[in-house]
Amino acid sequence: MSKKLTQYYIYKFASDRLKEYGYDIHLTPQQARKNGELVSIGDSQMLRSLREITGKNNSEEELIKLFQDKKKASKSNEKFSLYNIENRIDEILFVPEIISITIKNTKHYEYIIKNGLFINNKKFVRLMCSAGQARRNNVLMVDSDVELELKRILNNDRKDIEIVPAKFNAYFALASSTALSVTTPYFCVIPDCEITRKEKVEWVTEIDLKDDTIEEIEKELSFNIFDGQGIISPRMAEVWTKDLELDYIPSCFIIRSNFIKGMVCVADFLDFSDECGVHIIKDVYGNEVNIRDIDVILTASQFKLWNAFDSTKNYVDKCKKNNLGWGVTRYSPKEENTHTALNYQFIQALNLNKNQIESLCEKTIKYFENILSNNLDYTLLYLLGTHAGKSYDPDIFSKINDNVAKAIILNNDLIYDPYIQSHIQHSLQKKIKESYIGNLLVEGQYTFMVADPVALMEHVFGLEIKGLLNRNEHYNKYWLDKGVNKIAGMRSPLVWRSEVDILNLKNNDDVEKWYKYLNNCCVFNIHGMDMAILGGAD
Repeated sequence: MSKKLTQYYIYKFASDRLKEYGYDIHLTPQQARKNGELVSIGDSQMLRSLREITGKNNSEEELIKLFQDKKKASKSNEKFSLYNIENRIDEILFVPEIISITIKNTKHYEYIIKNGLFINNKKFVRLMCSAGQARRNNVLMVDSDVELELKRILNNDRKDIEIVPAKFNAYFALASSTALSVTTPYFCVIPDCEITRKEKVEWVTEIDLKDDTIEEIEKELSFNIFDGQGIISPRMAEVWTKDLELDYIPSCFIIRSNFIKGMVCVADFLDFSDECGVHIIKDVYGNEVNIRDIDVILTASQFKLWNAFDSTKNYVDKCKKNNLGWGVTRYSPKEENTHTALNYQFIQALNLNKNQIESLCEKTIKYFENILSNNLDYTLLYLLGTHAGKSYDPDIFSKINDNVAKAIILNNDLIYDPYIQSHIQHSLQKKIKESYIGNLLVEGQYTFMVADPVALMEHVFGLEIKGLLNRNEHYNKYWLDKGVNKIAGMRSPLVWRSEVDILNLKNNDDVEKWYKYLNNCCVFNIHGMDMAILGGAD
């Protein structure tokens, strides 16, 4: 079992609804819930800082007990107790100081920015808009009473620096990223490894009123080899494993902190330090750092505003003052998925004959046939969904939402009931229709991409950067364990067949030694064009 993220609730309005009511609305959370204007958001640094400002530091133990009491009251039909419990839960989880707005018309946005808006007699002003929120035309607003203090804390008393507004907008909004809190590590930031080298490319020249010309030429290209990647020591990975209540050490963590984002993979840079005999390195500020005092090494590309602070110590001191911590938004799984779904983009990049098309469709057809033929095991696996892949849980029955699944578990013979057969067939229709446009089951998985961590450690310690993987060599333990040494890598959205990357898997004693923690990810060499091929991945 992993640690669960607390879900909070905020108001969410469409801007045309606000305009209709003169940008001045009065309603309760209960009314908003009925209107579909109450949405859940995961806990984040923004919410943690807000609770500190407002003095609403919630007790996790109280919430757990309230949900247990709610369950008991529901079973015993104690309506009065249930009402009081639900009100208390709402009181804890509802965040009145933050609202989300979906902008339907830019004029609505201009009006709100200029004049603000009022919810329950409180004036709200713009707080932030992340890159993801911008793509969905959403923006977060905050109660003007707490605006200045919240913005000061989330800016972490940084220096003013010159920066493109759109970039700062995205960096500041990292505070709203849903993340589970983890122990703050001792860390350092090293300069990025930026290089240029000549590569053969297909160069497209656009010509007015004529077809574009394509020629293969050599171009000098720039690469930031470890863009967005850092390293975490095995000992710190164990600490985070306990923080996240996991029963395994993930290969990779996606991290968030104040103006910090990216991925860290697990590699023993302390052992590497002992082997190469270098213990003192220089950080991005030019200061000396003893690597034996460090838990996490970040690259400058991960610390978005490193130049807005005088040193790592200056930044850490301000984080302590403003109570800003570290969080993990995602981590690699204990076991990779054995199957995944393709889409039409992946398939159109392949040159298939009729026999290959039939072979590609075979697993999907069998999957539907086994469920529709009332195969009990397949049908239950389908109905249970993600519950089927979890370890034994004595309370699993109460967590299953599908009543048909519950009925079949209690009485297997109900699988032959006409109503239940109709229910299963109807629920499969969407998946069947999606298969017509390329959503086909294949052996494979979406996985974390990692640049050779040995090459990164060589960069950290000032050695010649070679890594363990040569050009056109890769590492993926899952597939090597299955006896496979060549796989196809594709990154969604895939535009053209040139973005299919053939990965040749390598293994030897050195690879097994230094990649021993990288069980569920794919390691790329630093000598090739893989990131460019895979749609500009980092």
